[in-house]
Parts: sequence; structure tokens; C-alpha cells
Amino acid sequence: MRFHDIELEGDAIGIVKKLQRFGGDLSLSGTLIAEARSKAANFYSCVFMHSGRNGNMVAHSLAKYGLGVHEETIWVEECPSFAQEYVNIDDTFP
Repeated sequence: MRFHDIELEGDAIGIVKKLQRFGGDLSLSGTLIAEARSKAANFYSCVFMHSGRNGNMVAHSLAKYGLGVHEETIWVEECPSFAQEYVNIDDTFP
């Protein structure tokens, strides 16, 4: 499976802004920002977007679930039942 166009959302607006900017970053997170940009270049398109607290409930439920999982789990074009409620709420935001 290979993805070509991706959108990455994060709730840390400062990090998202750094990822969206061109040029170097001399901050403590600069090396991680450079690595993320390098990996993003492997896709046809990669968009970094800020997601507010309300838009992050799906990610939070997935991360919470992942704490108890010890093997790789992938969902493609489906949603795990424990996160469906948050997906439905997320769909109501513009």
C-alpha cells in the first residue's frame, strides 16, 4: 500500500507553522522539523494543517487505544468502532 497525497494535522500550532514554512529552523525542534519535511518530500503532496482541540478527538481516541496494542494495526477506508462517535462529531465541524 502506498499513499501519494496526504494531509497531516497537528494541534501544536507552533510546530505546524514551522512545518509549513520554507527555510531552516534553528530552534530545538529544528532537526525534527527538517526530518519531517524530508519525509514529506516522498509524497506527491503533503499538507500540514493545524487542528484545534475539537478536531483532535479522533486522534486522541486512536492514541489511547494504541497504548494497549502491541502489534501493528491498520484501518483503510474504515473506522474502528471506538472512534466512530468522534468521527461523526468531527464531520460536523467546517
